[in-house]
This record gives sequence, C-alpha cells and structure tokens, in this order.
Amino acid sequence: MGSQHQNEKRIAKNTLYLYIRMGVTMLVQLYTSRIVLDNLGIENYGIYSVVAAFIVAFTFISGPLGTATQRFLNFELGRKEGGKVNEVFNHCFFTYVVLGIALVCIIELAGNWYISNKMSLPAGRHDAALWTFHFSVIALFINLIKTPFEALIISHEKMFFYAYLSIIEVLLKLLNAFSLQFFLIDKLKLYAINHFFIALIIMFATFAFSIISFKDIHICWIKKIWDYGLFKKLLSFSGWSLFGAVASMSANQGLNILLNLFYGVTVNAAMGITTQINNAMNNFVKNFQVAFRPQLVKYYAAGNLPSMRALIINSSKYSFLLLFAVVCPLCFNIHFVLDLWLKVVPDYVAEFCICILTYTLLETLSAPLWMSVQATGNIKYYQLSISTAMLMNITLSYIFLKQGFGPIIVLVIKCFLDIIYLIIRLAFVKAKIQLSVKKFLSGSIAPSAIIATSSILLFHFLSQIPFSGFAKLTTTTILFEIFYFIFVFFIGLNKQDRFLLISTIKKKFGEKK
Repeated sequence: MGSQHQNEKRIAKNTLYLYIRMGVTMLVQLYTSRIVLDNLGIENYGIYSVVAAFIVAFTFISGPLGTATQRFLNFELGRKEGGKVNEVFNHCFFTYVVLGIALVCIIELAGNWYISNKMSLPAGRHDAALWTFHFSVIALFINLIKTPFEALIISHEKMFFYAYLSIIEVLLKLLNAFSLQFFLIDKLKLYAINHFFIALIIMFATFAFSIISFKDIHICWIKKIWDYGLFKKLLSFSGWSLFGAVASMSANQGLNILLNLFYGVTVNAAMGITTQINNAMNNFVKNFQVAFRPQLVKYYAAGNLPSMRALIINSSKYSFLLLFAVVCPLCFNIHFVLDLWLKVVPDYVAEFCICILTYTLLETLSAPLWMSVQATGNIKYYQLSISTAMLMNITLSYIFLKQGFGPIIVLVIKCFLDIIYLIIRLAFVKAKIQLSVKKFLSGSIAPSAIIATSSILLFHFLSQIPFSGFAKLTTTTILFEIFYFIFVFFIGLNKQDRFLLISTIKKKFGEKK
C-alpha cells in the first residue's frame, strides 16, 4: 500500500511538472502558429504542412521501435533488477542509427519524385518545396536518434527535464517565427533551416542530460553486448507494431496528402492550423498520460494487476475530463477564438477543429487501454485487429472524396472509427489482464458521458447570455468551469477520491494558515 501511495505521489509530482510545460508550450505554440501563418502566407504554410505530412508518413517505421524502447526500459526498471537496462538502450540506439540512415535514403528518393510529379504546388514554388523537404529530412534523422534518450528520461520519470526542454524548444520555435520578419531570403526556406538548427540544439541537450544523469547507461560497441534473445524480443514487438504504425500513419498524415490531391494547399493550410490547435489541446492531457504510462508497465512487470486495472479506469476517466474542461468552451467559441488568434482564417478551419477535438476526446478514453496491451508485450493479434480497423480510414475517406463530399468528411469518418477502436481495445485488455468491462463502463465511460452531455447542455444555455466578443467568451467560460467542477466533483469522483481531494485542500489550507 505504501509503495502504491509513493507511486501515486510520483505520478502527481510528474504531472505537475508536465502541466507547467503544457501551460507555457500551449500558449507559445498557438501564438507561434499565428506569426508563422502571417509571415509565410497561406500558400507557403500549406506547402510546409503537406511536406511535413509526407515526411512524417515515412517515419512510421521508427514508431514501433520507439514504443518497444519505452516498453522494455520500463519493464526492466519495474522488475527492479536493472541488469538489462543498458543492453536494451544500446540495442535500440544502434538500431535507430541504422534505421535513420536507411530512412533518409528512402525518403529522399520518394520525396523528390512525389514533389516533382504529384504534389499540387503554386507556380514558382517547386524549388522552395524541395529546399524545405531536404532540411526537414535531416531534422527527421536528428529527432530519430534522439528518441532512445527521450525514452530513457521518461522511463526514469525525470519529467522536470522533459518539461523544461520542451519549453526551451517552443521558445526557440517562436524565435524562428519572429525571424521571418527580418530577413529578405525566401521565408519558407529560412523557416526550414531554422527548424533544423532547433532540432540539433535539442538533440545535444538531451544527450548531455542522459550522459550526466544515468551513470549506468553508456553507449557500447554493439558486438560487446549483443544479445540475440533480447534483440529477437525487441524485433518481434516492433514488427507487430509496424502494421499498426502503417495504419496509424494512413489514418493521420495520409489524410493531409489525400486532401492535397483533391483540394490543394489551401485546405492543407486549414488542416495545418487545425493540427496546431489539436496538438495544444492534446498536450493538455498528454502530460497526465506521460506521467502514468511508465507505472502501467511497471505494475504489469511486478505482477500487480489490481493496481494496474484501477489505474486504467481512473486514468481513462480523468484524461477525458481534463481535456473536456478546455475543449467544450473552445468548440462553442471557435469562430471568435479563430478570429482573435489569426489575421486570416482559412476556410474549413472551424469545422476541422470541432471534428478533430471530438476525435481527441474519444481517443483519451481508450489511450490507457492500448498502453496496457503494449505493457504485456504480446501484441500480435491486437495489432492485426486494430490496424485492420485503422486502414478503413484512408480507404473510406478516398471513396467519399471521390464521390464529391467536402473535406470535412475525412474527419467525420475518423471520429466514427475511433468508437470501433475503443471496443477492440477494451476486448483485448479484458482478455489479457482480466479488466472487467462492466467496471470500465461504469467507472470511466458512464461518468464521462453523463458529465459531457450535461456540460454541453449547460454551455448551450450559457451561450444565450446577451454578450458578445471577449466579454461573452470570458463570462461563459468562467461560469461553465464553476458548474463543470461541481459536475466532476459529484459525478466524476468516487467517494474515496472526493475524500482525498477534500483532505488535501484542508491540509494545504491549514499549512498556509
């Protein structure tokens, strides 16, 4: 019990670090997007968005290895032996180096062909698109070989560094956005070059912290520590994740490329703005998820399944409720927020935002489920099932776009399919760790659905207040958050959670007195 209490305190402490990160990065990212769009213009911003989507589409191979790195490091730490932590790290690091070199070669060949032959570009922007592409590929390689070090930091739950470095990164990106005003060279080229140097700075900072902080971790010549059995486990886990990564890529980045083929860079600019807003909102809940994810794997490694099941239900519910507190006011005021934020609002942005935020809300409910399946290490049939469902996204989107539907249809399909993903994930977690479906529905889905429905009705009522502009935004949001806290307190929290919350508030208030 004492150990579990310490774990809960660690999760709370790490969450605090990550919310400090979130508060700064969210505001800076949104402001940066405004400046970048204003300085680049809609066409250049659309070009950058689709080029970035194309590169990310080819990084699906790195995803499985990154997941494997995180899972196996957490597992070794959870066993409290630690004897193979260094071996796991080195096997992953050298695999990333080889993988990165191979990816750069493949992407360069495929990207040059795609940009020159298939990409819909405004006249005279072919050279700028290629320039942006080449520097983005180099930045990709840098971020790729940095990933094992990030996994090491998160596995050891050093969230303070992860938080501070993220803040530094977004501030550098803000400087990049400002720099576009002061140079006469092609702004799109300058933006890509600066992104490359930012990636380089962050990589060296991550390397330095890891070397200083983890004395038992050191890069070895792979022949000295080669373990075929360990490599086979890593390869098996990564291999079965690969199909899932391909499907996820097509369901996310592939949609941007698909929209470019049917509607051109203007709609890509709208999707780029939507992605920025979604990333900011998603980071709000990701902070909580990054904090509890290592504990899921460590609970499984230690055989503590009751604690693992409780953490799944609570983290699913609280992830949703944390995000909904921000998403609901934003969706109801989306047009005003966009006009306040951007000087020029591209078409479809408001509709895109509402749909993608709905998808993100649904995804928060099932995130602890897929994390738990990965924690078991046995993911073969899960990946076959979930990946088959995910591949329906790009297929259905293409069919509907071909029939003349508007671009919003791709996100409507995405939301509908996420409900199917949730059902599949719940079935696998039930089979692997005996999670009760009834308890998950009553402990997470039911209170989340009741609170969400009540909150939407409440905000619809509040939106009738005869104010306009900023006064309406602040008034309705403040009133909503007051009532929302009441809903969460009485419906979202169970009796034990309410008692702990009241006790903590009393304790803190007593200390101040």
